[in-house]
Amino acid sequence: MNPSWQQGKLRELSKEKGIHVSAWSALGAYKVTWGSGAVVENQILQDIAAGKGKTTAQVALRWVYQIGSSAMAKSFNKERMTQNLEIFDFELSEDDLDTIKQIPQRRQYLGDM
Repeated sequence: MNPSWQQGKLRELSKEKGIHVSAWSALGAYKVTWGSGAVVENQILQDIAAGKGKTTAQVALRWVYQIGSSAMAKSFNKERMTQNLEIFDFELSEDDLDTIKQIPQRRQYLGDM
């Protein structure tokens, strides 16, 4: 789950059933053979990030947190690991959240490998 694959129906059903949802590809598996740039290269997220002085990844991770899920973000880069934790000193506004809802949805892994 991520801003470009929000899985609204799954999250809704999970909430009804008391199931917590975790986002295993919160950044869209950027620069991984089975992933895409649909999150990190998204202009909407980049614009929100620029307005808040944050990275696109931080906005995506904050979105996951703010909708009540948890994110599994993997990195071996110390600077990015630190940035991934710096999502608690800002909030996305209702306008930001509504704008993120408008991001075209697409499954990351197409199965054509």
